Amino acid sequence: MHGSIRWSLTGGLLCIGLGMGAVVLAQPVAVSVSSCNSPDLPDALAVVEAGNVPELLGKPVRQITLLHYRGRQLLPITSQIDQRDSEGRYLLDDRSEVDDPAPELGPDDEIVFRLGDRGPRRPSLPAGAEQAALVEIEVTDSQTGKTGWIYAGWSGQPVNTPARGPVRYSAATDSVETGMYKIGFSRRHPFLIDDFHWQLAAGDWSPDLLDVMKIRHQGKMFGFIPFRRTEDDYSSRLTRVKTGPLRVIRRTENHVRILWALKTPAVYIDYVMMPDSFVMDTIIDIPFNLGLFFSDIETLTTVDWRKAPALPELTIRSPDTADSLVVNGQMSGPKHHFNTISGTRLSVHSAYGSVYIKLDIPDGVPIQPWLYLDDRFDVADPPEKQPGQFGNVGYRTTGWENIDTDVQHVKFTTCMTAAEPGHGR
Repeated sequence: MHGSIRWSLTGGLLCIGLGMGAVVLAQPVAVSVSSCNSPDLPDALAVVEAGNVPELLGKPVRQITLLHYRGRQLLPITSQIDQRDSEGRYLLDDRSEVDDPAPELGPDDEIVFRLGDRGPRRPSLPAGAEQAALVEIEVTDSQTGKTGWIYAGWSGQPVNTPARGPVRYSAATDSVETGMYKIGFSRRHPFLIDDFHWQLAAGDWSPDLLDVMKIRHQGKMFGFIPFRRTEDDYSSRLTRVKTGPLRVIRRTENHVRILWALKTPAVYIDYVMMPDSFVMDTIIDIPFNLGLFFSDIETLTTVDWRKAPALPELTIRSPDTADSLVVNGQMSGPKHHFNTISGTRLSVHSAYGSVYIKLDIPDGVPIQPWLYLDDRFDVADPPEKQPGQFGNVGYRTTGWENIDTDVQHVKFTTCMTAAEPGHGR
């Protein structure tokens, strides 16, 4: 879901000790709100770049409060601020209060809140009434046209946040659980998802629907030596997890074996886990041009689903195809055609719910995306241990040898919509 935000400074009387100041009016500015495709979900989130709310820039992050107008008063709502550097990388390293006693809000930071926490617009106060400086944020859902308001201010002391939110991380199992899904990560290759479950009812989960998540690279070294690399050629370790009240950010450091013991520089992958979605952000920061050593580089990033008698039928769709493709372990003409489409969106559907995946490649990055599907239950895909491929779907990307040495983010955004209650059981 995408919406818009309008902000201006307004006056408001608060009981939480916000800094007092004169009211300064500003011209409204519309900005994008990133969320998923479930705006009516109670925990659906809006994510706003702080640069779109300039009056908050430079304020101590720990003292910024978001509020809504309910019951004729302004009340705090649950919010989260995730800081980023100028190249879009989350700042997840521990910083002591001695080194950084009061980190300030920067233009690349992200402000997160629930869409459902929007409230009515606060009436103007009478002239001369005691006022505190606030930022008024108008939030409009572009899908439904519904509009609401939240308010941002800053207090003189750190703001308390809830200890438990809608996204829960277990360090013991390296897994994430929400009110919609549960995901576990691979112990050996923690940058890969190992299992996926839908929540059917409170405490009741679907069987694991995922066979394996795969990564494959192939091409030529020095123009004539063919190479093929899989997840078994990766060394990967979990380096940092930030658990916030609204979302969890999980980082892995990864290296790919090039030749013998020679490995690539570190490639960091951040999973940003939200109640109805997650983003897999691959941060590419290679200090040399790949084209000097490699050519014809092709990467496959896919998910192979499980085949079991008790599991419901799977279908695969794309905005670029006319019909749904039934996963049955056999290729067909429409499935072969699926592999010829240069696209960035696909979805997988079952009686449990729907999974929508979008690949985002930055403008100007010469990577070409293609849809990919291999549905052949009689054909193995080494080094995978499970026989055959059952709806092995995702993306084939080419042109990696043409990227430059700037920091780039290639993102896979996965949004989920659960089936109606009582379905898929």
